[in-house]
Amino acid sequence: MKLNYELLKDEQFSSYPLDYKSCFNARGLYHSMQFVLRLRPDLHRLLDATENGIHSSDKYDFETVQAFSTYLHETIHWWQHVGSTSGLLLSLSYPVQAHINHYFLKKYIQHTGLKKPIIRYNELNAKYCKPEDKEFLAINPILNNFHDIEFFKCLLIQPKSASSVVNDKLFESVGHSFHIIYSSFVSVLSSTFDKDLNFLPKGNVWHKGFSELRNRKYPNHSYGEPAHICPIGLIDLYEGQARFSQMQYLYYSSGKSLKWTDFDNLGMLNGVYYSAFEYFLAFTESEKPKDLDSPLIALYLLILDVAINPAEGFPFDIKDYENFIDSTHPGLRFVNLCRAVKEKHPEFKTLIVDFSSSEYYQVSTALSAAINSPSPLEVAEELCRWSKDEKPIVELMREEKTFEFTEENQPIRLLFSQFLKYQKDKLKNPSYFCWTGVYSAGEKVSDESLNLFLKHQSLFSDKEDGDIYPRKFPDKDEAKVQIAFDTFYTWVATYDLSRQWIVGDGEFDYDYFWLSSKHSMTDLESWARHHFILAYGVDPTDFDVIR
Repeated sequence: MKLNYELLKDEQFSSYPLDYKSCFNARGLYHSMQFVLRLRPDLHRLLDATENGIHSSDKYDFETVQAFSTYLHETIHWWQHVGSTSGLLLSLSYPVQAHINHYFLKKYIQHTGLKKPIIRYNELNAKYCKPEDKEFLAINPILNNFHDIEFFKCLLIQPKSASSVVNDKLFESVGHSFHIIYSSFVSVLSSTFDKDLNFLPKGNVWHKGFSELRNRKYPNHSYGEPAHICPIGLIDLYEGQARFSQMQYLYYSSGKSLKWTDFDNLGMLNGVYYSAFEYFLAFTESEKPKDLDSPLIALYLLILDVAINPAEGFPFDIKDYENFIDSTHPGLRFVNLCRAVKEKHPEFKTLIVDFSSSEYYQVSTALSAAINSPSPLEVAEELCRWSKDEKPIVELMREEKTFEFTEENQPIRLLFSQFLKYQKDKLKNPSYFCWTGVYSAGEKVSDESLNLFLKHQSLFSDKEDGDIYPRKFPDKDEAKVQIAFDTFYTWVATYDLSRQWIVGDGEFDYDYFWLSSKHSMTDLESWARHHFILAYGVDPTDFDVIR
């Protein structure tokens, strides 16, 4: 069996224009601000001729299997964003920026009026710090909250390019950015599910611990100091996990006939797809294994899983403020886990041979303990306890079952329900979610593994026309899913307009053709404006644009 360059290449698909909606990169993507899984049109055509889901290689020709591999790759990105603690934090960071600033944005209207963008208005008018001025008291938290979350995302996702962040005049410190994103994240969850913080972490008192570090000038917590930049970013970990799972799926689908050179010749081992594995080999002092079923690759994928699931700050409270950055930055966790293999558990490099849940439990528990962190299974156990014992979460999971979500903070409710559903099945089947490629082809394929994939497909995806549609699930009422879809994207449009208001140049942009091409620009504008008015009580067309 041979890999098809046209199906798997990284370059832009030449037969389609560069701005084609489902053609953002070579094969597909998961868009974390549109919450949609996209595939290239030719891959859609191949997959549309098959049954829904991932299927074993003996059912379809190898070209279709390769299309499945891309779908698997992008689905893993969906799982990363709604199934891991680091991904949930990032997924909700976009809504959080609007939710935590809603009060201050309404105060801005009251004291400043309808002027856009806020960042430009501030540059022209805020020459001095005026802590008693009502306008200042509205603008300052808006810009600080927004940028602190943006800084955090950069430090987490692509820390090597974070020099522009640490030199920004609005950047306080690494520790401050971590504090703001985690406290804002917990605040939004709290306002939605747990106003008295009965089971969520006590984020309302964290400022005391972070202030103490700042006052002591503890590294990474003081204004103006050089920031420690991790060599590994979340993009390296996410793409490494998705690519190696995809390659294992293809490897087992080919009857183990594919070799490293087959993937390398197609450019599938370049850049962020391979960078974390290179670090892994170096940090663990390992040689590149001969084949993709190696215990070493099984260990690599397990380490990635542990790295992207920090537990301190969420779902557990902060216990060690000094080490909070190290314990929650996935890149630093990855480095420390690799060092733990080298220094404490070199035997793990050859231990995982069956890709079993017992092996996952043994190794993940030991490595998590080595870096003084709760394991991913301990995280899942705590979250499953919430689903059983905490009334607001029990009610949320009832909503998820029927797909009838309360409208207040609906995107938060919907995304958090998917996170909890994923964690419940991960607790029961950790080996499947760690080594998905192994369980999607070859001898380990089972009805259970295929059903797990079907159950946890992305909620929203595009089709060959590039429009976004809600996924059809056999256990969900299609009409109710459509209502949830419509409600969800009205919120997303309001998040987008809120972001434009704060930092977007020029007039408000209502180009939501990425969502649907079946409506006119006039219809899309009217739809988006209507929901902005409901949120803020003002019409975006009435804003004065500051040039």
